[in-house]
Amino acid sequence: MKYLTEETIKQIFFYCDVHEPDALIADEVDIVQFSNKLLAYAHPHLAKAEHERCVAIVAELNPEVAKALERQRP
Repeated sequence: MKYLTEETIKQIFFYCDVHEPDALIADEVDIVQFSNKLLAYAHPHLAKAEHERCVAIVAELNPEVAKALERQRP
């Protein structure tokens, strides 16, 4: 599943105009491929963090529902 279009990736890339003192500048990197690989790595970690946040919120309202939700891990 693609989360960003190629056009969106290019637009994000063009916003990167400030070079930080410790910037890592890479030549000959396919920004679309890099973006997709970065998302593929980050997505499960972000989904897990969001799931844990939802369980914590639900636990304050209904502990039994929170237990059921927790068993539905991403």
